[in-house]
Amino acid sequence: MRKLPPTEEDEPMLYQSWFQYLKDNSEDFDRDCGHIYGFDLETSGDFTLSMLQRITAQRIVDYAKEEERTSEKTDDSDNSKSEKDLMDQYNTFKSENGPILSLFEKIQNESPKMALAAEFKKASPSKGEINPNLKAGEQATSYFEAGASVISVLTEERWFQGNLRDLRDARLQTQNSPREGRPVILRKDFVVSKYQILEAAAYGADTILLIVAVTPAPLLKELIDYAREFGMEPLVEVHADAELQVALDCGAKVIGVNNRNLHTFQMDLATTDKTAAILGDKGLAFNHGDEKQTYALCALSGMSTSEDVQRYRNLGVGMVLIGESLMRASDPGKAIQNLCLDPADYEKSLSTSNSGGAYIGGTKIVKVCGITSPEDALLACKSGANLIGVIFAEKSKRKVSSDDAKKIVEAVQSFGERDVPCDFSSYLEKVEGSPISALSQKSRILTQLATSRRPLVVGVFQNQSPEFIAEVVQNAGLDLVQLHGKEGFEACDPSKTGGVPAIRVMDIPASENNEEDKEKSRETMLEEIMGSLTNDPLAILFDTTIRGSSAGGGTGQTFDWEIASKIQSEGLPILIAGGLTPSNIGEAVAGVRPFGVDVSSGTEQSPGKKDADKVRDFVKFARVANDEASKGF
Repeated sequence: MRKLPPTEEDEPMLYQSWFQYLKDNSEDFDRDCGHIYGFDLETSGDFTLSMLQRITAQRIVDYAKEEERTSEKTDDSDNSKSEKDLMDQYNTFKSENGPILSLFEKIQNESPKMALAAEFKKASPSKGEINPNLKAGEQATSYFEAGASVISVLTEERWFQGNLRDLRDARLQTQNSPREGRPVILRKDFVVSKYQILEAAAYGADTILLIVAVTPAPLLKELIDYAREFGMEPLVEVHADAELQVALDCGAKVIGVNNRNLHTFQMDLATTDKTAAILGDKGLAFNHGDEKQTYALCALSGMSTSEDVQRYRNLGVGMVLIGESLMRASDPGKAIQNLCLDPADYEKSLSTSNSGGAYIGGTKIVKVCGITSPEDALLACKSGANLIGVIFAEKSKRKVSSDDAKKIVEAVQSFGERDVPCDFSSYLEKVEGSPISALSQKSRILTQLATSRRPLVVGVFQNQSPEFIAEVVQNAGLDLVQLHGKEGFEACDPSKTGGVPAIRVMDIPASENNEEDKEKSRETMLEEIMGSLTNDPLAILFDTTIRGSSAGGGTGQTFDWEIASKIQSEGLPILIAGGLTPSNIGEAVAGVRPFGVDVSSGTEQSPGKKDADKVRDFVKFARVANDEASKGF
């Protein structure tokens, strides 16, 4: 039976174990633990262990109990093996399966490609279950065959649902893959002892993760040195500047920068940028591919797109670690291909999108609209939506108040490990060119910022004043808005939408029955749309309207998708809405390959209340159809 996270009753024991661990592994407490959050607050009366510290403390307790069992020989569980047993197991494994590989050398040898550490993680403290039914060996093999050079395996059981068998299976199955060579296998855990390193080696790991934020400096050096006795080059994780200095002082060569603050679970992709700048100021050679390189810099957490990879490539980063988005992907191989690890592939993708030809990028954005509760918002987030839509249009059955929207925003932000709205400004100020060129560039920006890992919240408005929109944006904390009325393209200027970018909806009449009428309608719409474009919107969304109706959207009917196809053939990425359901989304994506899709009533059990199965199926079927359709491009 899987071990569960501790209860509230266990907190005093964890608290005591944590501070005892710090004292036991320090010579000069202030010096050796000064980089550790709250190290000097044991007796303050108001200090609470962070999640990172709780997990680590529980690991300390668990291994202490296993040590007692080992001495008593009460069972044969994985963690109950003596050091002699583990050393024998390591020697046998090594003789049968070959020596340990160097993480540092693996990263270096990937140049000019970005090395990818693809992670197997069934669950996490912040997201709960991610994909608990996947098999480690099978998933690791699919990662490796798609181009991953490192496989990271979570082995912590209580919060991440991992185990040592997953580690062994990943090693054994990947080395039997048809692809030449094998990946480096990383044991990702909360390592506090040499025993865990020996354990990792015995179960097939090539390297281990050491987290500076929970490790006293003398122990960190001891663990690094001990790992190297096996030929392991550890991945040493830092987040704060003080942690980086401790890592360097202890001799770390592979520095992993966690963009997630593991005390608060807030994400900031600029954390790696700051570390790169510090290493550069110190004159340390870390740039990927540099002949004089003596350090390797790795970005951990928060990435999911080729733009993220390119961002870090430009900083000299040699490896990115990506987990959740790959674990949720319907086709992990395709997801890895889309990362453009090879700079030549990234340049090719840019030349294709900037060529002035048809938009052929496929469906990047899935929006679930009509959300009225935090619970439904989290359902959409966990299903993999990029955008969460809340409606403020007066006549909508799904209208929410500003206060309700704020609760939804907070839920979505918490899921995405952030606490502020997304800031598009630094990205949009670089956009230039004709309306089609500008909207093409903006589509890449939206793809980069609105990921399934960090979805954004869109407020939907219809013929409402700029003052009202600005007030709601400010009060609710919206990331962007969608204008669904007769406002015109110029109304999408951020100065008129509360300072955030706007998606502009264009009403497309419901599909004609007569084929001749359809063709006339297509040509008319093409001429009208292309002639009215401006640079103001962030993106264009087509939705169905009924002829003679005063308001578009919410019809539950489809329009003639060929209109969207014709527009995209002119180079303009389009999101489509109107009558989409889990039953027809595959057809829509395969036939049109729109930039994005938007669903509301098609995923409901009643107006304003989502059906969990329909939401999950809609997102899944959209992704699967896009992956299949992309194989021809």
